[in-house]
Amino acid sequence: MDRAVLLRLVLLWLAVVCSAVVVAYYGHLCRQTYAQLTAMEREANQLQVEYGRYLLEQSAWGSLQRVESMAMERLGMHMPQAGEIVIVKQ
Repeated sequence: MDRAVLLRLVLLWLAVVCSAVVVAYYGHLCRQTYAQLTAMEREANQLQVEYGRYLLEQSAWGSLQRVESMAMERLGMHMPQAGEIVIVKQ
């Protein structure tokens, strides 16, 4: 074999090996990034569930019936009678 042909063959072989290593490396990076994406999606779904629970709890604690009953029980408040209502005009 001619020396120039051998040199070209070696360079071509090195280029093929290098490209194979680069393809394997980027495949690994892609799988790693996808795993991070799925973990973040799971976390986002969990946060959505917790937010929904929070909204339900907030609506339960802030309901008008609960506020009225707490005002009557704890603070001794009551609905005013007609004689207790005072209208102030400017």
